[in-house]
Amino acid sequence: MTGFARYRLVWIVCMLLLIGFLTNSISSYYVSRANVRETITESSLPLTSDNIYSVIQRDLLQPTFISSMMANDAFLRDWAISGEQDPDQLRRYLDEIRREYGTVTSFFVSEESRTYYYWGGILKQVDEQEPRDVWYFRVREIDEPFEINVDVDMANNDALTVFVNYRVYDYEQNFIGVTGTGLTVNRVNAMIEDYEARFNREIFFVGADGRIVLSPSNSRLAAFDNVSEIPGLAAQVGGLLATQEECKLSYQRDGKTYFLNSRWVPELHWYLMVEQSEDELLSPLRNTLTFNIFLALVITVIVSGMCISAIGLHQKRLQVRNEELSSKNVEIERQKHELELSAQELADANAALSMVNREKDDFLGIVAHDLRGPLSNIFGLADLMKDGLRGDDTQARELLSDIRKCGKQMLELIGDLLDVSSIESFHGPVELEPCPWNRLAVDVQERFQARAAAKRIELVLHLDKCAEQGILTRSKWMDICLNNLVNNAIKYAPQGSQVTIETAVTPNEEFELRVRDAGPGIPEGERELLFQKFRPLSSRPSGGEHSSGLGLYIVRKMCQRLGATVELEETKGQGCCFVIRHPRYTTTRI
Repeated sequence: MTGFARYRLVWIVCMLLLIGFLTNSISSYYVSRANVRETITESSLPLTSDNIYSVIQRDLLQPTFISSMMANDAFLRDWAISGEQDPDQLRRYLDEIRREYGTVTSFFVSEESRTYYYWGGILKQVDEQEPRDVWYFRVREIDEPFEINVDVDMANNDALTVFVNYRVYDYEQNFIGVTGTGLTVNRVNAMIEDYEARFNREIFFVGADGRIVLSPSNSRLAAFDNVSEIPGLAAQVGGLLATQEECKLSYQRDGKTYFLNSRWVPELHWYLMVEQSEDELLSPLRNTLTFNIFLALVITVIVSGMCISAIGLHQKRLQVRNEELSSKNVEIERQKHELELSAQELADANAALSMVNREKDDFLGIVAHDLRGPLSNIFGLADLMKDGLRGDDTQARELLSDIRKCGKQMLELIGDLLDVSSIESFHGPVELEPCPWNRLAVDVQERFQARAAAKRIELVLHLDKCAEQGILTRSKWMDICLNNLVNNAIKYAPQGSQVTIETAVTPNEEFELRVRDAGPGIPEGERELLFQKFRPLSSRPSGGEHSSGLGLYIVRKMCQRLGATVELEETKGQGCCFVIRHPRYTTTRI
């Protein structure tokens, strides 16, 4: 019991393997059997039937052509119209037709004398009361120019013959008789025997009444005169003979399954039937199934032995490995405890750093805010001192101007620091508000018009009418972003140039703001420094203005919080073009 429990998994795996092999083999057998059946019914039997029918049509094509030629031959018509004199002339004509074209027989039946002429002379007189002459009186009444029928040939020892009967008219289109040729069915019979020998199929012809009219002499169905006598097929004969459409069926005979394909041959008024036994085609599949089952048993036994041997060896290794893991587990537990202590220390340090960072932001905001008051006082005192100076004290006026200039730079730096502090300390959801997009550009133009005029720079607006609509954004932040871009453009644009502010709406419904200048541009090697904090570039303002290196950093940070993008576009020639792309929102909070 202990050994079975130890190798229980092996036995389960081997049983599953054996079941898998057997399932695969048996399912493959049934799939192959279904494919064989489908091939027989859908391809093999119909193809054989089509081939035989093609041979019949090919063999009937030449006799039909010859009969048509005879019916329109001037000699034949003139001989019949002139009173059928000298029958030997017609005999020689019919014999020449037979020998020249290799037909079994050639004939002419006169409507005037009811005489049956054939290649050997006069055969007989046709009579409406004679059953063997029914064909003539049927052809005399048909509307078609000819018919094909199968009948015995009196001139050829009553051999079963395919006749092509062609109506003959005089020059006024009056019916004067029937002419034609015939060929025996020996060629079709030989072909049937060849197909049966090669493909082991039963091929036979059946009349409309179910009588088997043609089959090879060695056929397994030679003992039956009618298809209704074939065991297993009698119940389906009614439906089989009731239609002239192609019919496919299967039936049981002598404990075997047979597939039958039936098609109507209108030229002969017979059914062409092709039959095939399923068992002979399935014999190789059964042999393959037996071999696969035997192979599955052998493989299962081999795999079982290998698994048992491998498991025994593996269990020994596992025992040694288990002892090693036990000792390592103690070491891991000790290291885990140390890691937990380190993680707690890191968490405490991170909390302390977060608090210090918040205090830094608060301190920076308080310092920047409190510096504005003293700077405003400095501006006021400088203005008072300037008003109290004498007119010829030029040096003092320059000093006061430098004081005011330095204070202005300090004030701009404080503004940038407050913007940085505001955006970096803002961690909650962003509340959005409606804002007319074009209005942002108009406001910034009005705001910087005087500064641009001081440098003789033309500040130009290009507004897209589609951007007149309002979008959801944070107006104050977008004002700061646009202010920084326009301020930089004016700062670096040469005097007498132009700065352009453009608005647009993209096909993706993104709203764009472009600020374009004619300044020195950004060197290729310095573009990666754009939008970084305190990283001024090598380009210098055209009027000697001060640059804190925070403007583009503030723009990117605020755009990121708004879900917008800001980038430097490629421009032809000198200058820069910064573009802000803002998405269209449908909610007031992001």
